[in-house]
Amino acid sequence: METKGRSLSRYLGIMLLLQMTAPSSEKFTVTGLQESILAPLGGEVSLSCQLSPPQDAGHMEIRWFRNRYTQPVHLYKAGKDLYGETISRYVERTKFVKDDIKDGNVTLKIFNVSVDDDGKYHCFFRDGDFYEETITEVKVAGKDGFF
Repeated sequence: METKGRSLSRYLGIMLLLQMTAPSSEKFTVTGLQESILAPLGGEVSLSCQLSPPQDAGHMEIRWFRNRYTQPVHLYKAGKDLYGETISRYVERTKFVKDDIKDGNVTLKIFNVSVDDDGKYHCFFRDGDFYEETITEVKVAGKDGFF
């Protein structure tokens, strides 16, 4: 009986140790601004997001989209900006700033802001099968008398 108790204690101790040292399935989280961003009509707006913990995102897929994942505002994949897959109204109106991509920080700049740019933007990171996103809301100043 005493041997079984020791074996069980040893087994539970080993299992606890394994759980403490096993890598987490969570690789990162994505953070961004929690409050809405006010964008001037006709001006520009910068939408930033970052990985936590900080890590190189140069090899990841990074996708900014509005309502539909399959219709990106901007798409970065395999180290390249894929302009051919973006929504036509954003072509030549966006710039993907990746100066700090090695730390997981990226920014999407939208130029010549229009009333159609008002709404939610998803910042989506994918690394293999793992992905996370954050959502930032843009409110366009000058839209419907809103200043």
